[in-house]
Parts: sequence; structure tokens; C-alpha cells
Amino acid sequence: MDLAMLRSRVEGELTTPTDSSYENLRRALIWNQFVPNRRPRIILRAKNETDVIEGVRFARENRIKVAVRGGGHSWVGLSLCNDSLLIDLGHLNRVSIDARAQRATIEPAVVGRDLNRRLAVHGLAFPVGHCPTVAMSGFLLNGGLGWNIGAWGPACFSIESATVVTADGTVVTASESENSDLLWAIRGGGPGFFGVVIKYVLKLFRAPRAVTTTNYYFQLQRAEDVTVWARSIARLVPKEVELAIFFAPAPPSLAEQCASANGFLCVVSATAFLDTWREAEAALEKVNLCPLVGDSLRKEVNLAGSMTSLLETDTTPWPERHRYLADTLWTNSPPPAVLATLRKHFMQAPSAKSQATFAISTGEVPAYALGTDGAYSMTGDALLLCYGIWERPEDDAANIRWHRATIDDLDKYAAGYYVGESDIVAQPRRAERSYSKAAWQRLTTLRQRYDPQAVFLGFFGASSPVSPAVPTKSSIIR
Repeated sequence: MDLAMLRSRVEGELTTPTDSSYENLRRALIWNQFVPNRRPRIILRAKNETDVIEGVRFARENRIKVAVRGGGHSWVGLSLCNDSLLIDLGHLNRVSIDARAQRATIEPAVVGRDLNRRLAVHGLAFPVGHCPTVAMSGFLLNGGLGWNIGAWGPACFSIESATVVTADGTVVTASESENSDLLWAIRGGGPGFFGVVIKYVLKLFRAPRAVTTTNYYFQLQRAEDVTVWARSIARLVPKEVELAIFFAPAPPSLAEQCASANGFLCVVSATAFLDTWREAEAALEKVNLCPLVGDSLRKEVNLAGSMTSLLETDTTPWPERHRYLADTLWTNSPPPAVLATLRKHFMQAPSAKSQATFAISTGEVPAYALGTDGAYSMTGDALLLCYGIWERPEDDAANIRWHRATIDDLDKYAAGYYVGESDIVAQPRRAERSYSKAAWQRLTTLRQRYDPQAVFLGFFGASSPVSPAVPTKSSIIR
């Protein structure tokens, strides 16, 4: 099959580097404005299942590697791979809800906020991503660290079945009873998954009716004290409480008080996901008795909300049309040491928009405990996520240096990584360290079975889409 024949067989748009629209399209497919200079040979914007099948078969016959784009939110732009066939699933965004069975069937490009809007009508919910504009496919494949993770678990374990286009261009169903090893790989296989998922069937949850939040704002210099207290209550609050410490830009009203900390502050936030306000207030009791409250710059206690309000707020923490670097690590190290290291670097951050999250496991049993049947297999007492965020290309070098230095300094605390937000382009070994040894070996074995010709680009061996460790002037489109 040649390119002309492929054009005749698909309904979607085919674009190559000789087309005038190629460069704008290539850049537009990545949400992050820090766009790598990797250039697909062909971009196929699939309109339906048949387009995906034809694209995979064409690539296989012509020995072209396949990369897949779900929503374009990959921080490192993994869907942009040199000399590849990029299959863009952005048009596949249909949703079907069976409210009585508490089940949803979705296509890969459905956005978390849009799915929640549809579910809310039925009093249902799903642990979608905290960033409301992230598409579900990449989120689910990477494991899915979404809202109310303590009670609902990583979202990937709520995948009941999936429809997959395999490396030979056939369509199969992956479920507990059919191709169960494929379902296992879909549950956390991330960018190394060896197929194209074109449909998911998800188990839904009753929406909590009393989503309640308490926030305390502190000067950044109090980060270690705040962390000691937060860690001391983490096992005393129920798993339905999401507890996190944020390093964030100070709001205008607190900017003067945070000037000595480079404009940043420390926020402790606890959100309870329960069915009555009385239950929610009881769950937050330990949080609301914070002994450091007298030192806080601001407090917000028992704010009433909902799953909808969590996702309908603006996306200020992740502003659009900005340049990003992101990395994460799981840690079992003493939290004050981790936060002290992070604070040292934020005191010198070149961009006032950068931020970090330190999410702490809650409940008697660790809130990040894993399911038993999925590739997703790395966890820890806490998850640290660090984001460099800036606007201007001329500030690339300073922000790259800062973010790399910050992550390098934190690496000594890492028990492992979360593949969905780790820079596996700059540090390829972080892909392997995002899984248990057994899970990594099983993923490797399954890839060899299902994709022996390595049709799909991923992070395994020779098929890894690896580019230079630090983006340089030649590797970033300006």
C-alpha cells in the first residue's frame, strides 16, 4: 500500500512535511508550547476505527513506526517521533453512559471535564485527572492518578474492557475473560503500550454529595513545619480525604508577605469526598485542628463543593499557551527533607509561574495502594510533582537549568516514578523505574508477543523515542 492508496482508504486528513499546513499542525498537536523538534513522516487525523486500522496496516507494510496521540497533553510530546506515522485520535470523543449499570463507554479523546459533566447528570462520577482538560486515553494508559484516589484507586483499575487495534491491524477486545493480558497492559502500560486503544468501558462510581475542602496558606519558609504536621495526621484521616502540599505563586493579596520567598507560598489542602456534610466535617476534623493555624497567612475551612466544581474552575495552575517541563517521583523518604530540598530550589526559580505538588497518602492503609491486575505497579508514601512553567522562548535556558537541577537534587529521595508525568525523554531509565521488576518484564514479554516487529514506538529498548537529554536550541521550535 502506498500513500495514495492510504489516502483513498481513510476519511481522516493525511498531512506530510511537504504540505503547507504541516508545521502548524505538528505544533498544534502538542498542548505544551515547549514543542520538541521531532518530525513525523505522516500525520493521520483519524475520523473512525477504520482509519486507525488502515493507518496501522500501512505503517506495518511500509516499515514505518507508529506513534499515537490521544489528547496532546504529554509534557514531553511523546507522540512527536521522527520519521513516524502519527495517528491522531483527537476526533474520537464519543461517550455512552449506562447509568443503571454504572458503566460508561468512551472513545480516547474524551476530556475529563466533559466526561464528568455527562456523569453528573446521573449522580455518577469517575476519578478523572486533576487537570480538567486532559483527555482520558493517555491518562488511563499511564495509570490515572485522579480525584479521590484513596477511595477509588488509580483510574486504570476501573477499566472493565477496551477495544484495541493491534500491531497487525486487527481489532480485538481486551477484558478479564478475553485477551486478559492485553487488559493488564492497558492498565498502566503508558507510552510503551503496543496497540491503539479506540474504546474504553469504565466502571463508574456514585458521585460524593459532600465534597468539602480546607486550605491553609503559609509562608514558604514554614514548609518543613507544615509537612511534619501534615504527615503526622495522614494516617488519622480517612482514605476519602485527599491531602496535598503545594508550592505555588502567591495570590496578589499575599504577594507582599511572600516577597522574601521569591513570590511563592506553601498551601496545605485537604478535600473530603463523602455523602453528607457531617461526614465530611468529621473526616476533616484533624485537618481543621491544625496547631499551626496561628501562623497561616489565610485559612479556608470546610468549603462546600462538588465533583463538578472541582473540574469547572479555571485552569490557572496549568495556564494554556505556556512552556512546560514536568517530572515526578514517588518517595518514602522523610517528607521534611524532601520539602526542604524543594524549597531551596523554589527560592531561586526563574519563573513566578512554576509550581509543585506533594501528595501524601492518607488512611490506615496507604491511599496509593495498588490494584492487583495491571501493569501500573509503582507507588510510595507520597508523590512529588514539579512543574517548570514559563511563557517566552528566550527564557528556555534558565528554566531548563532550574528544573533539571531541582529534579536531580530530589532524585536521591526517589523510590520510583510515575510514567505519565516523568521526563522519560531526558531520562529514559525512568520508564523502567516506573514499574516493578516483574511488571516491566511482563510488559517486555507481551510487547514481543503482540508487536514482534516493533511497529509501535514506545519506551522499550530500540523502539524508545529518545532525543537529547537536555533540549537545545536546535531541538526546540521557536
